[in-house]
Amino acid sequence: MTTTLLDLPTPCALLERQRLEANIARMQRRIAGLGVALRPHVKTAKCLEVATLQRNAGARGITVSTLKEAEIFFRAGFDDILYAVALPPNKVHAAVALRRAGCALKVVVDSLAAAQALLALAQVERCPLEVLIEIDSDGHRAGVPPESDELLAIGRALHEGGMVLAGVMTHAGASYDCRSATALVAMAEQERSRTVRAAARLRAAGLPAPVVSVGSTPPALAAE
Repeated sequence: MTTTLLDLPTPCALLERQRLEANIARMQRRIAGLGVALRPHVKTAKCLEVATLQRNAGARGITVSTLKEAEIFFRAGFDDILYAVALPPNKVHAAVALRRAGCALKVVVDSLAAAQALLALAQVERCPLEVLIEIDSDGHRAGVPPESDELLAIGRALHEGGMVLAGVMTHAGASYDCRSATALVAMAEQERSRTVRAAARLRAAGLPAPVVSVGSTPPALAAE
């Protein structure tokens, strides 16, 4: 029996596979051409099949916006996961559980207070977490400015407190307000340069910062 659009229950997500695969390949080529790894955010599709297509195309790891997403994708075989929301104290236990289950979960803090709270709870759990510091690269969302004293204070607290200081990350949400190609290129460079600067300051202070993670969708396509 042939299924038609009228046979599908609603609400229903319907994707044109050829166009989907073309978009995935386009983004992968773009990021590979810049010499960096692509870690797609799964919050938009929320679909294991889409994430699998992205991984097969060359993506390395995924990003999630909830720990429930992390749990579901981990059970499906995705073990390199960035939880790109500042980790609140009431979710530390769930993050630790994922780590203990074998998930290479990376979490984020965006203030010294958040880092200190994470340290206290993770030490009770006796489980070091891999942590990135969120950088405010556009004065718009969250995180610490790259030139701030707080950046180094967070880095020292995490590193000396037994956490794995993995580096820095940002999301330039202001990029979605850009209305021209020139503005997007400028925002992409601002996002890149400020986050790289934050990593350089950590390294100059003797702290590790192996990961520098940037790129909302518009800058990813506009970056030079």
